[in-house]
Amino acid sequence: MTIQSLRILPPLAIGRLGSASEPLDNFTTEVDPERPLDFRRIVPAETLVVDKKTGEISKRFTPTSIEFKTGDGMIRPVAPFLEVFAQTSADTLVPLAVDLIAQEVEADSLTWSVTVANRKVERRTGNPDDVVVASTGPFTDHNVHRLEGHCDNFVKTTDFIHLGDVRYIKPTGEFPEIRLRFTPAKGHIYGPNKVDDKRIPGESKIIPEERRVYDATKGWYGFEVPPEIDAGGERKKGARFWDETLPPSLFAIIPPAPSWLHGNVAKSRGYLDDACDGIVRVGLKTKEGKLLTAAARITSGPPMLVPDARFVRSLADDLEQVISGPAVAADEPFEVTRARAEEIVRRAYETVRFLNIAFMNGEPYQGRSALDFDTMPAEEAFDTSRLMRPVMAAGSVDTLGVMALHQQVFAALRGGAAPWFVRLLRKPEEVVDFTDDGRRKMPALMCGADGSYLALTHRQIDTIARVAETAPFEGLSAKPPAPPPLTPRNLTAQLEYAAAGNPVSTRPSAAIANCCPGLEVDFRAVWRRIFKGIVLREYDNLVVKTDEGVNDPVILGLVGCRLLRVDGVETMGQMTGPSPADPAQPVVLSTADNPNALAPLEWSNALARVLHTYAGRKVACDFTKEVSWYRRQPWTGKTEDYRTVQLEVREFFEPETAFISTDLVQAGELTQGLCSPWQNDFRECSCYYWASARPDFVNVEPSPAGDSAGDNWLQKERTGSYVADDYVDERLLNYDDLFLSWESWLRFQIGGRDAPGETDGRP
Repeated sequence: MTIQSLRILPPLAIGRLGSASEPLDNFTTEVDPERPLDFRRIVPAETLVVDKKTGEISKRFTPTSIEFKTGDGMIRPVAPFLEVFAQTSADTLVPLAVDLIAQEVEADSLTWSVTVANRKVERRTGNPDDVVVASTGPFTDHNVHRLEGHCDNFVKTTDFIHLGDVRYIKPTGEFPEIRLRFTPAKGHIYGPNKVDDKRIPGESKIIPEERRVYDATKGWYGFEVPPEIDAGGERKKGARFWDETLPPSLFAIIPPAPSWLHGNVAKSRGYLDDACDGIVRVGLKTKEGKLLTAAARITSGPPMLVPDARFVRSLADDLEQVISGPAVAADEPFEVTRARAEEIVRRAYETVRFLNIAFMNGEPYQGRSALDFDTMPAEEAFDTSRLMRPVMAAGSVDTLGVMALHQQVFAALRGGAAPWFVRLLRKPEEVVDFTDDGRRKMPALMCGADGSYLALTHRQIDTIARVAETAPFEGLSAKPPAPPPLTPRNLTAQLEYAAAGNPVSTRPSAAIANCCPGLEVDFRAVWRRIFKGIVLREYDNLVVKTDEGVNDPVILGLVGCRLLRVDGVETMGQMTGPSPADPAQPVVLSTADNPNALAPLEWSNALARVLHTYAGRKVACDFTKEVSWYRRQPWTGKTEDYRTVQLEVREFFEPETAFISTDLVQAGELTQGLCSPWQNDFRECSCYYWASARPDFVNVEPSPAGDSAGDNWLQKERTGSYVADDYVDERLLNYDDLFLSWESWLRFQIGGRDAPGETDGRP
């Protein structure tokens, strides 16, 4: 048996920030088969302890409980292990261990290298000197290698942001496997060498002297996002073209805040964070002189603050659709399909239990207009210039009531009597249907990556349809099926591989990612280069540039145009809604800025079939005939208004692996569109739909009136009375509270309630 190739598993590992000195112990979660919609049980799992001096695993143990914070309130970071596997001549994947190395490769030839980056500032300024990069260079030892992020625009060449540490774990007789550990940073905020703005009280405490690394004369401090276009939709004279994520002002700004209430006009405080993403590589030289290599991605982000819940659509769902396509295989065993369908409905239930449905419905709340709050109905009203309309009939919905509906759906699905349920699911092409029927489809009240109402993936919908349309009780089994085997070609199993010692929060199934923009990664970034030759803007199908070295005049001429269709599949949808004169009659929701009422559809669904069918081949792509940098979607639907160009669809993964291709995304680009600093997003985004990462409604109990009562997760004091989100309400956390003491204020939720010790988050 010889080594044919290497893999690093998992191919994408998520670290979680925290300032405690000891990483979080390993845990998993389990569903109680007797109470399948109860909160998941947090189950301690075998934990590996690394000796700080030698780099060896000194012991393994299973904790009796999981403590997410230390006694002094510091959050324990999640530090994932990455294991090296060998694909053998027997076509198996086996852990690479010292005995196998001794048989196949030159002694001491194993080499690691790690490069991570934070591109959040560069993404906004457009200045490559703002990229923060840390690279270890090749190493073979077992020492801690600090990821020191340097930047050309820092005050001194010796200044850096600590982006975490990596360590090659020393193999031993008891633990002979080859593995590396990534320990993320502490969640610190860095800033400019100028912190004396009188409008920001206490700023010197937010940015202590040792973390004032950015040269304030270089541009990020005071960087402005001015209005880019005039009332007629034309570019203002001298305005810089904006080619980054939407909205552009997702960063710490000089008050007033939030900027989206002020036309997205914003001036940066110059803050940076220590989140990052990057690439780990390993190499081995065989005795025949062949170099074997493998790569994996690491990323760091906020803690998983609701560890016993999941979001209805996760990064794993999007990646599974990339791997397996939008439809379920006809020969997939029914018990596998049914288990996945039940899990989707369970996650939907877990999501809505953390939403204040009455508030999110878009009704007046506590005597205030619904337009005062950031909800999907309000966002829709602003975008389409239409009257504000609640999604459900006013006064008819409540969190506990909607949870009961999900319980009924789950029971019906288990009994094989739910064909009606599929009709309630929003199809991806229906996200721009703002009629009452369209808005009430599930998942309701939540936002997707395109800024429209959220839809499940095509594959999730097909999974539910296969089960819902099955005869009652057909194929039922007493227990869920075993996890799929780990094989060289089972990319789904590789992505969700549970490396020894890794908590469940390190996996793609625990990441949001699809949402705009997301917390762990912004999955939209992966699709920007999916067509060879061009680079798209994340949120509106605009071709912003071509690949380096492109000289084809046809492709060069696409810059400034918008992608409309691929192989006949629409990447734009036309927004429709009820007419003010006749609510039962849908009309096109045109505005002065968007006369054809066109909205881009999120790529993960729009391109699912295209990617599955055409990867590595050319496909017909339709673009606007005219350049449309600043006028929104001038296409009218007429044949003469678009042009067709044949473009090659890139492979999503590196050949025969689950490693996302570097042709699609470089180090730092998975996180470049996220808030800077990341704490900003916990206040900036008040559309609550991230159950496991950013809950809304907690400590929920039935009120005397029979509806729901509880706390806003961001309330400073728990009163049992929900405080509607308001950026100036002193009862709620503000930006600077989080910048200064995020670990104290952000409270873990267990069983839907503040975890023990989290009753008062005051620092």
